[in-house]
Amino acid sequence: MEHRLRFNVSLSMKTGLKSFRKRHIRACSIFLFLILFVGLPSLTLASRFLSSSGNLVSKNEMIDDDAYSVGDFVEIYGVVNGDLSAFCYEIDTDGEINGNVNVFAYRSYIGGKTERTVRLFAYEGEILGQAGSNVVAFCKDLIIGDKAVIMRDLNFAGENIRIDGNIKGNVDINADAVRISGVIEGDVHIEAQDVIILSSAVIKGNLDYTSTLEADISPEAVIEGKIYWEEKERKPDSENGLNILSRLSRFILFFMALITGFGLILMFNNHTRESSEFIEKRFWYSLAVGILAFLIFTVGALILMVLVIGIPLAIILMAMGVFLFYVGKIYVSIVIGRLVFRLLARGRKIAMGWELLIGLLLMTIVFQIPMIGTVIYVLTFIAGTGAAVAGHLSLNRKCRVAMAGITSDKPQKV
Repeated sequence: MEHRLRFNVSLSMKTGLKSFRKRHIRACSIFLFLILFVGLPSLTLASRFLSSSGNLVSKNEMIDDDAYSVGDFVEIYGVVNGDLSAFCYEIDTDGEINGNVNVFAYRSYIGGKTERTVRLFAYEGEILGQAGSNVVAFCKDLIIGDKAVIMRDLNFAGENIRIDGNIKGNVDINADAVRISGVIEGDVHIEAQDVIILSSAVIKGNLDYTSTLEADISPEAVIEGKIYWEEKERKPDSENGLNILSRLSRFILFFMALITGFGLILMFNNHTRESSEFIEKRFWYSLAVGILAFLIFTVGALILMVLVIGIPLAIILMAMGVFLFYVGKIYVSIVIGRLVFRLLARGRKIAMGWELLIGLLLMTIVFQIPMIGTVIYVLTFIAGTGAAVAGHLSLNRKCRVAMAGITSDKPQKV
């Protein structure tokens, strides 16, 4: 009886595996030879973590180590005797950070005193206190407050920046609009469309700028060095309409990705889970496979295009590549959401759909960060593509092992 029951279960598994193979195996069989790499060990996290229930560090509190925080709102009013790294919606620091500050946020207010470098990746940023070394900022809008002091250099890339404070070193800016009313003790290099130097501004070094118009420099402003202006070609007014269209397209693409992700979770749950685990545990392996897949899709399609008979195959190959590159972002989003919930939920199991939603929201914010967002965008799609391929091959291998086990358990005829 027990043997017959085991055989019936095995037969049911065999039928399910056949159905699984029909849905998952055909799409990526071309990539069997991609398994050429050995994945590197996954990265581990250390130091002290601040969860959603403990994102407030009060004035009398001290963290004698590096601090990591993931959540909606982060408030640091005490002392951190190490680096502070935060991935959140909004952060407000008014305490003392005796290390570096690394922030990924929608809004960021960096006050108090930072002993070393401030690295800021945000939609809106504001430096209100003292930075003991450099400030590197990639933001849409950045304000250097009138009481802010940056002891070394400022490097900024974004849309708008206002400098009201004191910068001891050099300034390098790539933006749309720049307004300076503070004191800069080094050289200033600017690439922007509009440059305004107010009456209270003091620049002790040279002012070298590239702009569509000559800078609006107040006669009362003090510029001790030389002024160099290189005229830049003005953008046509039609691009303003394109900016609105771009924002609308981002909104549409977000919901398209969300719907696609839910569809993958519902219809291809095993493959989605396997692919996301590859990114989490074997990121470098996924990235390597993704690079090879990208080369195959591009170079392979070009080669097939040369041959008239190969044009249909080239079209199929390119369509496959576009699809995999698109869904790659979904797998990475699930992993990011999973890491967030792992820090916040403290061991509770969260549905994959919620992981997708939170991860996709965070990635959408990060993608808007100038320059660095583009780099992360490319890495995300490549690693996600590699994980999709590796996940498929891993499931295919598990199917073969399971099928071999079922065959060996099948009763032999006498």
